[in-house]
Amino acid sequence: MLILMGLRNGARHLEPQLASIMACGLPGWTLRVSDDGSTDTGPEMLRDAADALGDGPRRFCMSQGPRRGFAANYMALLADLPEVPGPVALADQDDVWLPGRLAAAIRLLNRVPGRVPAFTCARRIDWDPASGRLAPSAHLRRRPGFANALVENVAFGNTIVMNGAAARLARQAAPLARGIYAHDWFLYQLLTGAGALCLVEPQPVLLYRQHEGNAIGAGRGMNAWIRRKIAVLNGLYALRIGAQISALERCRHLLLPENRAILTLFSRARQTGTVERLLKMHQAGLRRQDLAGDIGLWGAALLGKV
Repeated sequence: MLILMGLRNGARHLEPQLASIMACGLPGWTLRVSDDGSTDTGPEMLRDAADALGDGPRRFCMSQGPRRGFAANYMALLADLPEVPGPVALADQDDVWLPGRLAAAIRLLNRVPGRVPAFTCARRIDWDPASGRLAPSAHLRRRPGFANALVENVAFGNTIVMNGAAARLARQAAPLARGIYAHDWFLYQLLTGAGALCLVEPQPVLLYRQHEGNAIGAGRGMNAWIRRKIAVLNGLYALRIGAQISALERCRHLLLPENRAILTLFSRARQTGTVERLLKMHQAGLRRQDLAGDIGLWGAALLGKV
């Protein structure tokens, strides 16, 4: 079992995360950490933890990241997977896993034949340590899939666990994923596009720490809603979609034929006039997780902001 963690100046919150990984419910695993230019004591903390574990079934190892942002750091970790990987989990540097988190994911993945690519994603609990506020993320309203993945991400990276077949797809695609906005969104797109099963764990699996250093926050409340709408109107949403699609186009050979067709429809829709754009997006079956999300998506499409 491999656990992949991107690290950058994470010393402040690293200790509780490492302690929670130790309680993940599996007797053996390797935590691979890619340090993306930390200037704090995080790397030293990891080296001390590795020394304390010794040569037992639980191990830490570290490498140097590409220093091109958090998404590129995780892609570097995925590109460096063994040619025939076993199960792979992703971890953030500042969360707290709930006890037994990995054992539950592996039980779910073991229901799927090993040759079939599959991955889990799950709810999480947004956690503000300063106030003590705990807020579980919402249940998915609709089935995850490629037509959903093209327009939003519901597979939080810190909850993703892949079986060996899915990890092999991620390893193949990682060197081609240059310039993506978010690694977890790309994995959701790639894996569903390649026909992998997305298994949704019903219970939250971790505490997602909220603090000013979050690369991407939880996105709750009126302020977050306003920021999202401004990002759409300013063209940021379209830029992010464009970055993700560009990487997917380089991975077309890994996608199922029907999903290549959906990708082509969406790519062409983004380059056409309003009426044809709406028609092609409808033909592609693009959808978000709820009615409000759909209204926002089609509003953005009407304005040419996708």
